[in-house]
Amino acid sequence: MDHDQDDDHGGQGERHGDEQPARPGRAHFRRSARNPNGSTAPLRADVLAALGVLKIATYKQLHALIAADEYRDHHRVEHVAEAVRDLEKHKLVDVRGTTSPPGRRPAPKTAPLTGEAEGAGGGEGTAKPKPGGPGAEKIVGLTPLGLAAAAEALGDDRDMGGHARGAGLTGAPHAMLVNELIITAVTGTTTHGAPPRTDNRQAPPRRALPTGPLPGGIEAWATEMPHTITGKVNVIPDAVVRLPELGIPVAFLELDRGTMTDIRKVAGKLDNYKRYFDRTVQDGGQERLEVEVRYNAPEPAYGYRHHRAVRPPVLFVLDQGTRGSRPRYSPEALEQRLEDLRNATSEHWQGQAHEDEGVTYATFDGKIPVLGTTVERLREHGWQGPAWWRFGRPGRHSLTDALDDEPDWDLIDRRRQEREDQEKAEERRAKKAEQDAADARYRARLLAARAHNDALHPCHTCKGRLGGAHDSEDELDANADPDRLECPSCDRRRRTAKGRPIILELPTARALRRAEKNSPPEDDPWWQVRLLHAKRWPKQTRSNGETPYSMTQIPYGRSIP
Repeated sequence: MDHDQDDDHGGQGERHGDEQPARPGRAHFRRSARNPNGSTAPLRADVLAALGVLKIATYKQLHALIAADEYRDHHRVEHVAEAVRDLEKHKLVDVRGTTSPPGRRPAPKTAPLTGEAEGAGGGEGTAKPKPGGPGAEKIVGLTPLGLAAAAEALGDDRDMGGHARGAGLTGAPHAMLVNELIITAVTGTTTHGAPPRTDNRQAPPRRALPTGPLPGGIEAWATEMPHTITGKVNVIPDAVVRLPELGIPVAFLELDRGTMTDIRKVAGKLDNYKRYFDRTVQDGGQERLEVEVRYNAPEPAYGYRHHRAVRPPVLFVLDQGTRGSRPRYSPEALEQRLEDLRNATSEHWQGQAHEDEGVTYATFDGKIPVLGTTVERLREHGWQGPAWWRFGRPGRHSLTDALDDEPDWDLIDRRRQEREDQEKAEERRAKKAEQDAADARYRARLLAARAHNDALHPCHTCKGRLGGAHDSEDELDANADPDRLECPSCDRRRRTAKGRPIILELPTARALRRAEKNSPPEDDPWWQVRLLHAKRWPKQTRSNGETPYSMTQIPYGRSIP
C-alpha cells in the first residue's frame, strides 16, 4: 500500500466541481457529491488494498494496517470509516454485519433495511443482521466490483481469490482472528498487553512486539485463495504468505479455534495439502511442482526431481477458543492439543534421520514442514520470535530457524577435525609406542651383546672393549665372533687407511707345551685366535715372510673368513 499522500491534482484526494481543498494537516477533503464523506483517494486505495488481502475486516483492523505506514500514521479510525462509507457509495464495499462481542454470539436474526440506516451496505430492502450488542464492531467486505478495484490497488497481478460472500453474518470470529494474526505479522504490534486507551475515538493502543514485523508488508499476504487439487476439490488456506526475503517462497497458515474437538480432523487438512503439493505441471519443458511455479520458487538445480523436493511449510496456529464467555481450552490443554496434532500428522513431516560425526539431522524428501504454535505465543514473541515448534524437533524457534533444514555443518566440520586430530594423535602415540618397544628390544639386545663382548678378548689394536666403547656410535649390538680382533672403530680406521688384515704370529713350541700342560698364557688374551691362525696358515704357508693370497682376503677386524 505504497501510495503517495497527494494525487495528480496536488491535493490530498480527488476534487470535483467547486470542491474546496481541506486545510493543511487534514486527512480528508471537504464533502462533495462524489465522495460525501470527504475521504482522500490514497486512503480509499489503502482500504481497498487491505480488504483485497483480508476480504472482511473491522474499521479498527483496517486502521491498524493503514496507520502502520509512517506516511499514514496521522489517520484515525473515523478517517477509515469515512473512506469505507465513500467506497460503499460506489458499491465497492458493503457492511456484512458485526463482530461477536466478548461472551456473546451475534443474533442471527435479520430485519429489513429501511432508509439509509448506518451500517447498511446492500440495496434497499435487503436483510442485514442486527447489531451484536455492546462491544461489537461493524464488519465490512468487498463486493465483486470491489474485488477488481482491490486488485488494481494491490497492483501485483495476484489471484484475488473469493470475496468472502456471506462472511460476517455470524460475527466471523475465525476471520477476525486471522486478521489479527496478519496485522501482528505486518505491523509487528498487538493490542494485547497494551495500556488501556484514554480516548474512545481512538483505536486501542498497540504494543510493539520484540521481534518487529515480517518483511513484505500486507502485499505479502493473501486470503480466500483456492488451490486446485482436482476439478472440484480445492485447498483454501486461512492465509498464504510469501517471504522470499527470509528464504521462504510461500507458507500456508491454518488457524484452529478448537471448534473441531477431534484433532484428527484438523490433521486431515494435511492430506489435501499433500495432494496439492504433489501436483506437477510442465514449465519450460521440465516437470515441476505446481506450487513452485505458482509462487516463483527458485529454479531447481541440475538433476531436479520433484518427488525429492521439500514441500512448502504449513503453519498451524491454535487458539483457546471460547465457549460462551469462557475459554474452550486451558493453556495446558492447548499445549496437549498441539502435541496430539504433531502425533496425528507424523506421516507428513517425519524425515529420514542421519548422523554425521555424532550430529543427528534429518532430510525431508517429499515431506511437508509442519510448524505449530498458539495465538498467545505469537502475541508474546511475534512472528519472528521463539514461538514456533517444528514438529519433530525439540524446543521453540524463530520462523526461519524452525524451517532451516541444513545441518550444523560448522559443528560437523569441527567434530570431524577433532576426530582427525585425535586419530593422528593416536597414530603418533602408536608409532611412538612401537618405536619405544623397538628401542627397548634394541637396548636389551645391546646390553646382552655388550655383556657377551666385554667377556671376550680386547681389541688387538687399541686394547679396548672388542664390542666398542659403551653407548658409542660404533658399539656392536650383536655378539662379536670369537675370532674378531678389532673393535668397530679400529676396524673402520684400518679400512679407511686400506691397511692389511691382522694375522697373528705362530705360537712358539714352548708356549704350546706350556698351554697343554697348564693353561693358556695369561699374558696373551688372543691365544685362542692365535691357535686358529696357526691352524689356518701353518709355517709352510708363511714361507719367505710373504703373506699368502688367501690371507689378504681376511675381512677387516677378523682373523679368518
